[in-house]
Amino acid sequence: MAYLATHDYLEDKNFVDKWLYTMRTGEMDLSWMNAKTEKIMPRPQNARRGLTYRDLDVGSYGFTEVPEKVRDNRSYAPRGAEIPEGVPDAQPWVSRKSELWAFNTESYYEEAVSRQWNATTDIPWDRLEGVEMPEATGKALSQLMTFLTEVEMIATDTPAMWLPRLNPDFIEVKAFIASQAMDEARHAEVFRKRALTTGWGLMAASPMNEMALKHLRDADSFSEMSVALHLVAEGNVLTMFRFSEYLSPTDVDKKIFRLVMQDEARHVGYGMQHFKYVLENFPEKREVLHAHLDEAENISFAGAAATEVTESFIILAGGGMKKREHRRGHQGHHPVQPQADARALRAAGKMRHARAQGSQALQALRDVSAGQGRRRSARDYLLNGLLRLQGLHRGSESPRSDAVGDGR
Repeated sequence: MAYLATHDYLEDKNFVDKWLYTMRTGEMDLSWMNAKTEKIMPRPQNARRGLTYRDLDVGSYGFTEVPEKVRDNRSYAPRGAEIPEGVPDAQPWVSRKSELWAFNTESYYEEAVSRQWNATTDIPWDRLEGVEMPEATGKALSQLMTFLTEVEMIATDTPAMWLPRLNPDFIEVKAFIASQAMDEARHAEVFRKRALTTGWGLMAASPMNEMALKHLRDADSFSEMSVALHLVAEGNVLTMFRFSEYLSPTDVDKKIFRLVMQDEARHVGYGMQHFKYVLENFPEKREVLHAHLDEAENISFAGAAATEVTESFIILAGGGMKKREHRRGHQGHHPVQPQADARALRAAGKMRHARAQGSQALQALRDVSAGQGRRRSARDYLLNGLLRLQGLHRGSESPRSDAVGDGR
C-alpha cells in the first residue's frame, strides 16, 4: 500500500467506545459550527451569466489575495476553510502562485464549461452514410486521425497528472486543468471514431511524434509543461487543425475540426496568459523556460518530419496518389470540393504565416534571457504569433476578447 493511516482505529478501544457512545446517545460535538471563517454572501454580477468564480473573488475566499507562496495550507482543505490540527500533509509539488497562475484563469474555466460539446451527438455521423472515398484518400484520412488520437491521449494524460500536485488553494487552475483533460479526452474520442468510420480502421503509430509527445509528459515543473504543451504543442496543433479543416473531404470532418479548434484555442490562451504571468512575477524562472523551450523546439522540428503525417497531408491536399496529385498536394491544392483550391491556398498561406509568427515567437523566447529590457518585446512577439493562431479558427485576424482575458 502506498499510504497507511497513522493509527489502527479498529484496534483502538477508546476510539471505538467513543464512537459507539455518540451513536447510542445522539450527543453531538458541534465544534465545527464555530469555525473561524469569513462570512460572505456573494451575488452574480451578471444574472444571465450566473454565479462565476470571479464573483467569488471576495476576501479570504478570493484568488486575488492568494499570496505568492502558500505556506498555511498543505492539506486538501478548500481555500478559506478552517484548517484544524491533524489534517494530513498532501505534499503538493506546486505551492507558488507564479508557477501555475495565469491572467484571467477563472474566465478560461467558465468558457470551458459553457462550450462543452458531445462527440457522440453533436457530430452528424449519419451524414457519412453512403460517403465513399478513394482508397488512398480514405487511408490518408485514417492515418491523420490515428496520429491525432495519439496526440490527444498524451494531451489528456499530461495536464491530468499535475492535478494532485497542485496546492488546493489554486482551485481555479485545478478546475481549468481538469476541464482541459476532459476536452482532450473528447478529442481523442472523436478522432478515434472518425478513423474507424473511414472503413480502413486505425493506421500506424508515429514513433517520431511519440518521442516529441513524451517530452510534454516528462517536464520537471508545471511551467515547463505549460509552455511546451500549451504554447509549442497546442500552437502547432491549432495550425494543423485549421489546415485540416480546409482539406476535409466531408462536412462532417469540417465540423469536427471546428469544434476541436475552439477548445485548443482556449488552451493556447491559458498558456499565453500563464507565460506572461511567470515572466512578470517569477523572473528567476526565465532561464529554465528558455532551456526547456529550446528542447521543445528541437523535438517539435523532428516530429514535423514524420512521414506518416506529412504524406497523409500531401495525399489529402492532392486528392490521390498520382504524380500530378502529389504535385498538387505539395502546392497546397485540394481538388475535392468546388473552389477548394482557392481555400486550400489561403489555408496554406495562413499556415506559412502562422509558422513565421511561431518562428518569431521562438526567437523572442531566446531573447528573453538576454535581459529585462527585451522581455516586453518577447511577449509582444508571442502574443502576435500564438494569439493569432487562436483567432484563425474563427476566421478573423484576432481572437475573441473574452477568450484571451482582460488584456493585462
